[in-house]
Amino acid sequence: MKPFFLFSKEESETKVANNRLLSYAVGLSGQNMTYGFISQRLFVFLNTVLGIPASKTGMITGISTMWDAINDPLIGSIMDHRKYKPGYKMRPFLLWTAPIIGILSMLMFVDFGLSENKTVLVVLILYLLFDMFYSFQDIAIWGLSALSTPSAIERRRVAQWISIGAGSGGTIVGLYPMLKDIFVKNEVMTEKNTYLLFAVIFCLGGMIISMLAYRMKEKVEYAPEDNQGILKSLWNLRHNKTLIIICLARVVQCFSLTLPWEYFFESEGISYEVFGTTISGGTAQVVFSYVIGIPGAIFNLFTVQAIKKFGSSKRLLVAAEVANFATRILAFAFGSNERYKQLSYLLIALSCIGTAQILTNMKAIAERSLLTNSVDEMELKTGERTEGITFSMQNFVSKLTGAIPKFIQGTMLTFMGFNEKLGTGGSDTIRSQTAPRFLKYRWHQFILGPAIGSALYLIVILFLQEDSVEHVAEVERLIQEKRDAARLEAQKKADEATESAEA
Repeated sequence: MKPFFLFSKEESETKVANNRLLSYAVGLSGQNMTYGFISQRLFVFLNTVLGIPASKTGMITGISTMWDAINDPLIGSIMDHRKYKPGYKMRPFLLWTAPIIGILSMLMFVDFGLSENKTVLVVLILYLLFDMFYSFQDIAIWGLSALSTPSAIERRRVAQWISIGAGSGGTIVGLYPMLKDIFVKNEVMTEKNTYLLFAVIFCLGGMIISMLAYRMKEKVEYAPEDNQGILKSLWNLRHNKTLIIICLARVVQCFSLTLPWEYFFESEGISYEVFGTTISGGTAQVVFSYVIGIPGAIFNLFTVQAIKKFGSSKRLLVAAEVANFATRILAFAFGSNERYKQLSYLLIALSCIGTAQILTNMKAIAERSLLTNSVDEMELKTGERTEGITFSMQNFVSKLTGAIPKFIQGTMLTFMGFNEKLGTGGSDTIRSQTAPRFLKYRWHQFILGPAIGSALYLIVILFLQEDSVEHVAEVERLIQEKRDAARLEAQKKADEATESAEA
């Protein structure tokens, strides 16, 4: 009887063993636990627990993330041009950076008892240090996917499983609001202390788990044609149209007018009766996140087949955004006129979104598949393999699209009349909001904001080149011919040098 397929050790020059791929996926899960807790919870923690005004909170997270986004391409280029042993271009960074990142991220959820301005300064310094080390680890862990196999089709499978791993990390972190409610309501600990406890679990623990990705091998053999230098490598990115279009599409998408979920679910009047039990706040948020997320997570297992059915990754991306836009308009109609306060209407609305989420989850896998293939295309065009720079640009955009909404959110909260000084802190603060404008527009931003982002993304992604099976196979053939020619040329020079020495 064959062992469970995920633990299979069958491997070849192009095939990645399933047990190695599993370690890689679990490593991504750990990494996303850390990043997910920082990106989802730090803004809310600083604003509603420590009482830092929304404008300053947005400035902390926005400026530091923007700074990190700017240094990502430089770090990626350095990683591409450093000297390394074969098979160790990216992997070493997965080990030494993880403990440092875990400690720095955990410290951001510590209340040092300082004044408001000093707290802002301390968190900003910690965030800048966190971002710098995280850049090395993040570029390495994603860049490894392009080196995992020379086969473009096999890289789709790698992209699928590591995306599932990354998504599972975010899902685990998504349990926090419910766990926080349980701990606080049962007076096990204060809300402030729950943040610290789960910062230890998700941030430090997540980084330790991320070290499992080191088990993935680097199989792509590459001999650079010449040492082009860091600046020239950055300039050569203009040839990578796939990377440019995907990055631009993701940037424009982040201009959706949306706040973190807490500002909807934990606001005044949002509670539901289920079999005589009141579900409110963080618990409702977790339940409904699973209503949306579970179908998408299950169907992630079939992303490679879906891409084949659509004919290309580009077509899947287009279908995902069209579906998200349409279902959110429908969901808004179901919940309008405050019908979202009724459980049945909210379930219908979120079920609509959950249906579209099936394709939305696949979208991340399709993007990563396209980016790994773009590294091959860059090698054909420029003679340089750019895992570091390419995936640093992915990280650049991820952090840029994380920073821009923070500035927007601060402005939105001010416009909507949100006052963090009301209430007693944490979720009670959000529930105490009685500003008419805040209550009036909370459903609009929660449901329609992402629809705006989908429309903007769709406009840009339509310019992407089709990545049909025929196109991918042709690129793979040409690059293999180029590598074989380079290998023969190197062997010829070595033979000539040997003959010359013997003479």
